[in-house]
Amino acid sequence: MYRSILAAFLALTVLAAGAWAQSAATSSYGKTNRRDPIFLRFPEMAQRFWVDTETMAATHKSVAVPMPKQCAFVYSDAYTKGQMSEREVQETAVSNCAHHLADLGPLGENYGVACTCRIVISDEAYVVPRETMPDQAYGPASIFYRDPKGNIARLNGVARYGALLGRDRSVTFAVENVRGEPVCEGTFTNENANNGRFSLSCFNGQFNGSGTYDSKVGAPNDHIIARGSTPNSQPVVMVIGLPAQLAANTYGGI
Repeated sequence: MYRSILAAFLALTVLAAGAWAQSAATSSYGKTNRRDPIFLRFPEMAQRFWVDTETMAATHKSVAVPMPKQCAFVYSDAYTKGQMSEREVQETAVSNCAHHLADLGPLGENYGVACTCRIVISDEAYVVPRETMPDQAYGPASIFYRDPKGNIARLNGVARYGALLGRDRSVTFAVENVRGEPVCEGTFTNENANNGRFSLSCFNGQFNGSGTYDSKVGAPNDHIIARGSTPNSQPVVMVIGLPAQLAANTYGGI
């Protein structure tokens, strides 16, 4: 039953995308640049889009991400194989993006908006307005900690940070709950390319934590796992980049 429902959802997603996706030739939103935020956010995609000979020279290439922009924590890029048309490449990108998003699990505990995969780049042109594109890094966030009674508590929402970890020495971030209300802010300070230290302050300073973090690349999705403690030595865990259920199943046992 679940598979049939998922298949129907993905089919509708692809058909909807095909109905609105422009071609690069008719787009008025401008050309892409290798230094645009979306390519800085997803360096593997940038490598295929701008550097790798086979994909860079593809007749058609498309990029799909979940929209609106706070949902853009996964992506799918597709390139011409054989005689594929631009629309076929677009549909492939949307379908792959939707599959990846569905495989990660429901996002309702993190987001108050519906996340839907859409084509944002076709060939080397934007097919959505630039202002709708993410200019910062976003990801679903979950924070696990122990309350004053020693019970495990969890805060779910979305994290937003304005620089890429590993590129800047210090990166600030903010966490909003599912209603879009600011609840936490903090800082990542990298010590190596993929790890470093973090500090966190929530609920107007009523809850604080600090410790170390690691950037995990690959399956099930690129994400950040931060582990530390509160000033009274209670454990705290923060996960950015995995929906709440997946984060809880993977890292929630503090």
